[in-house]
Amino acid sequence: MQGMEEKIKRCIHQVLESSAGTRGEGVYLVRLQVKGAGRHRKIGVLLDSDAGIRIDQCSFFSRRIRELLETDVEPPLLTGEDFDLEVSSPGLGEAIIVPRQYIRHTGRLLRVVYTGEQGEEVTLTGRLLRVIMADDSVTSLELALLKTGKKKTGVGQELIELESGRIVRAVPEVEW
Repeated sequence: MQGMEEKIKRCIHQVLESSAGTRGEGVYLVRLQVKGAGRHRKIGVLLDSDAGIRIDQCSFFSRRIRELLETDVEPPLLTGEDFDLEVSSPGLGEAIIVPRQYIRHTGRLLRVVYTGEQGEEVTLTGRLLRVIMADDSVTSLELALLKTGKKKTGVGQELIELESGRIVRAVPEVEW
């Protein structure tokens, strides 16, 4: 199964690269899941971009990935096999998987679980103000913490910078 996943991943990257400059500008792979075998095989592809991905883009990539999996690979990877392919984008309320996803969520509320000074897990909610990067990788996040309690008035807001290596999980929150 591991070899199969790597071949599918190469196909996906090939489709994304060949679509750059058209419908695929800035689209990247977040996660690939392959379950089952034969006619029960299910392939789940999660794509995103810094600006978010639209449903028409998911449909476009689904067609192109299916074509490549069925015909263009030498030897064809899944020719004659009946398989389910689902191409989608991460929704609100789903944890961030790839650090690059933070860029898209700048300005939004995040619920972050991180490792504190004594190794304990700490949870906080704040607005993502800035993604701090070095050498094309996320090093830390700057958040404006949400005020809690009955008295939410006051001047100023508490800012916090979290090192990306200490973040256990970050989930974009739905705002009403």
